[in-house]
Amino acid sequence: MLFASLGSLSAAHLTGLSLFGVTTFGNQLVTIDPMTGAGTVVGSFGDTIFATGLGVRDGRLFAFDQVNDRLREINKVSGALISSIDIGVGNLTGEGALTFRASDGVGFLASPLNANNEPVNDFFMFTIAASGTAGTSVRVGSTGVAIDAMAFNSRGILYAIGQADAILYTINPANGATTAVGPIRVGSDNLIKNSPIAGMTVAPANPDRGGLEEIYASIDDRLFIIDPTTAAARVASADVINFGPFVSSVAGLAFAPGAGTLGNISTRLRVGTGENVGIGGFIVTGAPSKRLIVRGIGPSLTRFQDPLQDPEIEVFNANGVSLARNDDWRQSQEAEIRASGLAPTNDKEAAIIGNLAEGTYTVVLRGTRSTTGVGLVEIYDLNLGNGSRLANLSTRGFVERNENILIGGMIVTGSAAQRVVTRAIGPDLRARGVANPLQDPQVDIFDGNGMRIAGNDNFGTGGQTDELAQNGLTPGDSRDSAIILTVPPGNYTALVTGVGGSTGVALVEFFNLTR
Repeated sequence: MLFASLGSLSAAHLTGLSLFGVTTFGNQLVTIDPMTGAGTVVGSFGDTIFATGLGVRDGRLFAFDQVNDRLREINKVSGALISSIDIGVGNLTGEGALTFRASDGVGFLASPLNANNEPVNDFFMFTIAASGTAGTSVRVGSTGVAIDAMAFNSRGILYAIGQADAILYTINPANGATTAVGPIRVGSDNLIKNSPIAGMTVAPANPDRGGLEEIYASIDDRLFIIDPTTAAARVASADVINFGPFVSSVAGLAFAPGAGTLGNISTRLRVGTGENVGIGGFIVTGAPSKRLIVRGIGPSLTRFQDPLQDPEIEVFNANGVSLARNDDWRQSQEAEIRASGLAPTNDKEAAIIGNLAEGTYTVVLRGTRSTTGVGLVEIYDLNLGNGSRLANLSTRGFVERNENILIGGMIVTGSAAQRVVTRAIGPDLRARGVANPLQDPQVDIFDGNGMRIAGNDNFGTGGQTDELAQNGLTPGDSRDSAIILTVPPGNYTALVTGVGGSTGVALVEFFNLTR
């Protein structure tokens, strides 16, 4: 085999950081495991930009949009483009590169070709105003060689990879002049020349390598770790990193703080009448307003013996004022709901889309004409990572046995793990006016593969009472349950049951502690 794999190494110096990448042809934001090269798509830009390089400024991700000659900020949670800044540099072609100097936030662009596809190897410097709008830009010189990727280390040394020669260079930021460090090699093997696309970034100092700030580079869509002093490389991914259908697509890499949120929270329950209807509560924090879709699902739950045949939902604010109500989703907002990609599959199911400001809200799920059955209440975030977030979901319902227990679900999206509290409240509900609370609830957490990852009966036995208290989330009764977990992006389910097969009204709650 030409290149041996990296093997097991510590990555403690990368704690709290995600290795982000951009795909030129796929127009996607991705994350890549720095130890294995395994990749995950965060989301689509929502536009074709032919991204060249990926830069980090104040923890935010930017790519240069060659299609529109703009700098574009990328949402780290959803992958969507969230800004467009004209930095006064246009008509760039070729793959090129983008990077920012951490000490002052000044940006640099390298472009092998001009608008006429002539090999100019231009090197530009630009600034962004404090307001986030365009600052100034200037061509400071020529790199003399075609540059495919570049990145600064913490001391302000600018490294680059040659487009046609797989040579590691340093660039003088004052005039663009390049100096060769040497050909990038794995053992005695030079990397393939004429690499179609490359991306690179510099990692924090690695104590396992004597404090060296190593370079992580995607070349021919394999991930390499390069010694900046010698250009000697180790292989992190023996297989091609491919975010299909295009090979050789990772055009930029950057280490940046990860970001995540709860993108979807839902609860399945037995919907009765009176105090046994489904009652969901959720909290929106931050600004601007959060665009959400709330759904009430029933007839499509065909795997259950008694699905709720005609659900309706109603959303209330913290003052108990009804904000919206829907019975059959096609009666109103049909086009908008279809455009969201979250239209229910049965015309009898309910859905509402709206913009909600920071605050506390309640959604009531009931059957029309007092019908009963198994139902699902769901809340989806339609503008992930816009500054506001879903911070909490709680659903109250009647816990029976077998398939009629209370089941809560959440989806962690983005690139960073979230610290989440899951609570199952029963006896404490009597103080809130519930006549028949579940006397001894238990909660069990399962991951997306159906593996049980945690469980709790009485919260005081879980060894997390201090953290619950610090966050004001101590249940009011010792028989209530609570678990605090740090969970990576993925799907999770909480099952609330009664100990000993007991039944009654309970509350399942998710609180996101990650700020």
